[in-house]
Amino acid sequence: MLYPLFLRQMQFLCLFCASLFMSSSLLAINETPEGAIQKLFDGMRAGDGQAIRLLVLEGAQLDRVTKGGELRRGDFERWTNWVDQQSEGDADEEIFEVRTQEFGGLATVWAPFILHYKGKLVGCGVNQFTLARQESAWKIVHGIDTAYDGDCSKFKSLSRFK
Repeated sequence: MLYPLFLRQMQFLCLFCASLFMSSSLLAINETPEGAIQKLFDGMRAGDGQAIRLLVLEGAQLDRVTKGGELRRGDFERWTNWVDQQSEGDADEEIFEVRTQEFGGLATVWAPFILHYKGKLVGCGVNQFTLARQESAWKIVHGIDTAYDGDCSKFKSLSRFK
């Protein structure tokens, strides 16, 4: 009779260890600035504004430099509200050739992007994020982007990204 009890205990132990491993893997992605940014866009793809809110400090700005050079001010809350209205897979912002500079608790992430909306290529450009390390996790303090004024289907192959 001890054998079935032993099996149940082993099953519990295996499930417990697996859940710990998965939890630490999910948390680890936010342990680097690049991980936090990747998690941001994973939240966007999932249509999950709440996942994004967990990565962003309250009141964080999200700005855009227009093609004409105008600075358009905004904030993450407005964008996350839009993300909440999307279905999973509607918005897919692929980042590539990500570059990070880090010093102490401060980091910047430069992330060129290609944006698809409902399966169609709708834009491309460069994101730049400023992050601060808060309680052992990286949080986004500011984001800014600018759009590429050219053929987005060829954007990824530009020599500046190689």
